[in-house]
Amino acid sequence: TRGTFSLLLLLQSLDGCIDWSVDLKEYHVLAGEPVRVKCALFYSYIRTNYSAAANTKLRLIWYKNKGDAEEPIIFSGHRLSKEDDSLWFRSAELEDNGFYTCVLRNSTYCMKVSMSVTIEASDEGKCFSSKMRYMEKAEITHGKMMSCPDIEDYLAPYKQPQMNWYKECEQIEWRKSIVANSTHVWIPEVEEGDGGNYTCELQYGSRLVRRTLLLKVTALQTTHPPRVLFPPEKQDTVTEVIAGMPLSLDCKAFFGYSGENKQPIVYWMKGEKFVEELAGHIKESEVRILKEHLGEREVQLSLIFDAVEEADLDNYTCYVENHIGRRSGSVFLRKKYMYRLELAGGLGIILLLLGVLTAFYKCYNLEIVLCYRRHFGSDETEDGEMNDDEETLALEILPDVLENQYGYKLFIPDRDLIPSSTYVEDLARSVDQSRRLILVLTPDFVAKRGWSVFLIETRLHSMLVTGEIKVIMIECVDLKNVINYQEVELLKQTIKALSVIKWKGPKSNKPTSKFWKQMLYEMPAKQKEILSKDQVNMLSCRII
Repeated sequence: TRGTFSLLLLLQSLDGCIDWSVDLKEYHVLAGEPVRVKCALFYSYIRTNYSAAANTKLRLIWYKNKGDAEEPIIFSGHRLSKEDDSLWFRSAELEDNGFYTCVLRNSTYCMKVSMSVTIEASDEGKCFSSKMRYMEKAEITHGKMMSCPDIEDYLAPYKQPQMNWYKECEQIEWRKSIVANSTHVWIPEVEEGDGGNYTCELQYGSRLVRRTLLLKVTALQTTHPPRVLFPPEKQDTVTEVIAGMPLSLDCKAFFGYSGENKQPIVYWMKGEKFVEELAGHIKESEVRILKEHLGEREVQLSLIFDAVEEADLDNYTCYVENHIGRRSGSVFLRKKYMYRLELAGGLGIILLLLGVLTAFYKCYNLEIVLCYRRHFGSDETEDGEMNDDEETLALEILPDVLENQYGYKLFIPDRDLIPSSTYVEDLARSVDQSRRLILVLTPDFVAKRGWSVFLIETRLHSMLVTGEIKVIMIECVDLKNVINYQEVELLKQTIKALSVIKWKGPKSNKPTSKFWKQMLYEMPAKQKEILSKDQVNMLSCRII
């Protein structure tokens, strides 16, 4: 039993009945569905069952709490009935919400406990209430088993239950690896798209019993400390500041998935002092989540100076921590000296002229170079070497345009390379024979780190860092919302000969668009006919 005799005396109510207050178990049910409320006395508080209690002349009485009062329940026998130790709602309704008390008593003995019953209506257009879901989580690529919970009271003994499973309230065609049967759903390898609401439905008499599980898919548990993205780790970063002016130092960091409810730990220090120990004009902002994907987060914490003072010129370090370890990045504040007015004026004019010339060059450099190629340029593809460009999933439009319209020879691994044990070596040899390497960056390509082979294979990595091959990156406009985009920026720094071309959707469809001018500009010079509008209009951002 729970507690001791002395505790039982303390729990006695004014009517002499031992009151165990509200039981921990709560009952949640959708309106219109059946629910069985069992008297918790026989399951958690006394060492006897209902039959034994009835044999000792103890009576079980049910009440519904109305404010501070308890009203006896009158059983109609149709929608609400009493069966042994349980209160049965054949069809629960919203007005049934509340607390129900079962009292076990005779002339000399009395004990009672209350149970909480919550009835919710389904969300509009849904088969479940978002307030009544069982939470489940699974790490991506791991296996996950989901069973229909709390249905024991509705199963016939020695009979296999007839149960249906739905996702987002719809019957779907499960992929071949998923097993969905009368008792559970088994996903051997969880994918990101497997997250969502799973509803199991059981026929009980003329009523349906439904339970909904919300599956949250997360990244794999991290095995590394968080990374400081800015200020860069192990680098000397200097920021020039003007005394008396406000300043904000932003610390950005990436946190791998570390489990639920674990907030990122990030903070600034000046030497051995925390921000709370510094002068009042220096403070930290709230930690802001910039991006979040499958539980992985990119966050920012700003160190704010109301007005920089001479005493503030020092080294500041941003620390990031998780349960595995700690990393940091530092920035040094240095005073920025103002030049004399005459020097500043002269320098300003020079910079203005330089800016005008630069703007003119940037506006017309593509037209100038292409015009030169058409009239005076030689054919750089006439040396007979294999001119292969790697572009994996953009198999339809780019190959058609570059091969059929401009006469380039492309090498596409998915099309031209037979999978084998020497796949990586064959790929490296093909890239070694190429003049250009085209990478089409899409959200899936970035999220799955599709460029990894160029970092693992020694020859491919060497070609990137030494500039032996020129790399053309075609970048989609929405890439900065992808969690691994920061690694793409690091990859760009690794490549010595790199050109990045932005694809801007429908605006890039026209044959005269800047996208196609840049592509021709970056490709080896070759005289060829102008691109037709019908072929360009088919182009979309594809995945390598």
